[in-house]
Amino acid sequence: MTGVAVLGTLVAGCGTSDAGGDEGKAPASPSKPATVASVTQAQAKAIFDRYQKVNNKANAQVSDELLRSNETGPLLEADLAGNKRIRGKHDKKIDAFYYRDAQFYIPRTTGPAWFVVTAKETEESNTELLVFVDTGGGSYKATFGTWLEDGQKFPAIARNADGSATAVTSGPALGVGAKVSEYLTVAARGKRPPAGEVAPGPLTSKLGKNWDKSVREINDGLRWAGGTTWKARPEPVYALKTADGGALVVAASEQKLIYTAIRENVWYQPDKSYYGLGPKRYYKRFTGTRLWAFATHVPPSGPADVLAYSSHTVSASGS
Repeated sequence: MTGVAVLGTLVAGCGTSDAGGDEGKAPASPSKPATVASVTQAQAKAIFDRYQKVNNKANAQVSDELLRSNETGPLLEADLAGNKRIRGKHDKKIDAFYYRDAQFYIPRTTGPAWFVVTAKETEESNTELLVFVDTGGGSYKATFGTWLEDGQKFPAIARNADGSATAVTSGPALGVGAKVSEYLTVAARGKRPPAGEVAPGPLTSKLGKNWDKSVREINDGLRWAGGTTWKARPEPVYALKTADGGALVVAASEQKLIYTAIRENVWYQPDKSYYGLGPKRYYKRFTGTRLWAFATHVPPSGPADVLAYSSHTVSASGS
């Protein structure tokens, strides 16, 4: 069965029940979910080309309206926060971008139609993975964008005889976002995460250690106390079957930084990436939110490997 899965929710066929209790009546067979129409390769390319054109115009104008017409979900949330920072003169406008070497992976689905594109920006060497989803009536918008980490590569995606990909809609692979979030939270506390579920690497063990160092530097001043945690977002998870029988899963996680003053007459200045989302200085409490997107390879056996990511500050509050 193919389709889009929501984290913690498996896509299933709708069954019927004999609530009236009519004896001798054959039970109704569960109905199979109908396969929705997916785009062709040419249509996917046209959608991808339009995405580049509209986003370049949106970035040039710092236009929230144009972004909303072209993006949805985590990607839109991150870019709207970016626009807020740009308008506040805390960041510069995004330069025009163009892609090359695009590859399209289009699954036949039983939920909203969606597809994946991997491509490189003309001036960049790293590969970006984007997810486009039908938001209604064949109107496709980009919902995820993740960049391949240096030294990593995406696994081969399984192809059917007609060239289509296969969406993974059930099984433990869909919960990998929660496992990655737990791993990072534990590592950022200076502890050793559970072994065997998530592979150590630049986006897991190294990332967690870097945040542990940051937390220690703030808390060791004996002026502020707090820490950081990650939590999987309750949003759609997109997964494609890989040639090795595993899955490539794209999911969102939210990172919270919470610090509280433990001395009088002190102030805290967060990272500059939060400027424009809240005050530059905090005197009693600071809460910052970063939105992460991870693309993770979950093999048939062995630990999951986080290959690509994006990270954006999206909110800041406190007093």
